[in-house]
Amino acid sequence: MFTSITPGGPVGEFVESIWLHEGGNPARRAELRLPTGAVELMFNLREDSFRLPGGTASSGISRGAVVAGPYRRAYVLDTTQQSRVLGVVFRPGGARPLVEAPLHELCERHVPLEELWGADADLVRERVLAAPDAGARLRTLESVLRERLARRAEAAHSAVAHPAAVAATACLSGALGSRRIGRLGERLGWTPRRVEQVFRADVGLSPKAYQRLWRFRAALEGIDEAGRLGWPAFATAHGYYDQAHLIREFRSHCGLPPTEYLRRRGERLNHVPLPV
Repeated sequence: MFTSITPGGPVGEFVESIWLHEGGNPARRAELRLPTGAVELMFNLREDSFRLPGGTASSGISRGAVVAGPYRRAYVLDTTQQSRVLGVVFRPGGARPLVEAPLHELCERHVPLEELWGADADLVRERVLAAPDAGARLRTLESVLRERLARRAEAAHSAVAHPAAVAATACLSGALGSRRIGRLGERLGWTPRRVEQVFRADVGLSPKAYQRLWRFRAALEGIDEAGRLGWPAFATAHGYYDQAHLIREFRSHCGLPPTEYLRRRGERLNHVPLPV
């Protein structure tokens, strides 16, 4: 069962969704988790630990809560620990006030939440576990985020998403090609170096990496159109120079060419089942 809410009020400025997945034993032990560029917070409600993705600098065992930084490439997800997970998906430019760390330090990493929140990480998980049902767990986590924002505001820390990061990600999300990156500083009234600094700290990726990933995500969401358009036309319609460029970018982000992704994809856009 998958349940989610879109927070309102001050939390909604930072958080896109809060979700809860509760299910039985997965059909497969591992999946390829495709990158979204988003920062996510996850609590394992079934066990007191997370096995972090293998093949990365952060692989290993963590306590029961982790922050997944912005990924540009797919990683292997252990589905056996996904039977009862509570998560938060942050908006572009919205994670830093709640994560409380420069986001480029989290890029391509899963970081134990206690490294960022200290003892609060275990206390939050205990509050969520004490909630009586799925809806209450979602609302409890929303309340926790609201409380943390209020405390940061009281302590005179920044409790707002960086307006330049929000404006810049919105601008690049509307541009299929790369030409607008050079004019981004002009539109924001900032030097290119300052734009780069803000992106790294508040989004976690460079402007170019963010736009490449957004273009890949747009192609992924519309990939069923390829059968009607043909791959060359599909590639150019989604901002790629040609079919070869599309294939290179798919391999870079998910390790598969688009035809292989279509053949192997699962029920969810971001998950590709792996052989046992």
